[in-house]
Amino acid sequence: MAALLLLALSGATGYILAPRLASPVASFRGRAVAPVCALDFNDPTVAAEMAEVQDFDTNQIEEELALSGIPPPPTMNDFELRSMLVELRMRKKGKMGTATAAPKKPASYGNDYERALFEKPAFKALIEEYRKTNNVNAMNLATEHLMNPRQAKERYGGTSNYQATLDEIEAAMNARVEQTVSTPKLYFAGFPSNMGEDAIKMTLGTFGTIVDFSCEASDDGMTMTGRAEFEEVSQAKAAIDKYDGVDMGLGTTLELQAL
Repeated sequence: MAALLLLALSGATGYILAPRLASPVASFRGRAVAPVCALDFNDPTVAAEMAEVQDFDTNQIEEELALSGIPPPPTMNDFELRSMLVELRMRKKGKMGTATAAPKKPASYGNDYERALFEKPAFKALIEEYRKTNNVNAMNLATEHLMNPRQAKERYGGTSNYQATLDEIEAAMNARVEQTVSTPKLYFAGFPSNMGEDAIKMTLGTFGTIVDFSCEASDDGMTMTGRAEFEEVSQAKAAIDKYDGVDMGLGTTLELQAL
């Protein structure tokens, strides 16, 4: 088991917890870096397991590892310890150790950080760059900024490189996502429920003839979700280019995704 938990950190996207450093965005100067497990933090199963150990302190992590006969090396930093514990737990539950397909987009997200990893390629690339350069504190800031902006500002505001790192994060989050559209079918969400089914169909119908359409209210009753199929792929692409990501106000953003 110990050998399995010391895999190279490749292909993992960092889901990092709050640092315990006096200057959070300065260069990382914790324990020396050691190889850790290869976890895919785009996988909601991994993210959920990491969330369960989020509030553990170092002693709790080391004790649980030790109970399984895995004394962690003293060279491991906080992130590596947590990652090792997450992999241990997942292997015990049979969720790791066999080949699996690439993670699919989940029906819902645990938090905005998880959503950004799936839906914002530029953000995912930025996190990957932070990981490659071992910029743990920038990864910490990115995680907390998306999950709790106020807390992130209180914790990191005024520290070295804070604003520069925040600007990078915001630029990545705001980068336009170009979808590859190869089908005339699309999924939509975010239209206000008071528009009604006919008005939504009419709105999308301005891009071309709709041959199939379904629509229903979301769980909270505030917005509408559904599917539409056009006669031509170009018509679906035009609708996506026009409306995907449009701010409808009151915290609602339109989402149009090719199927």
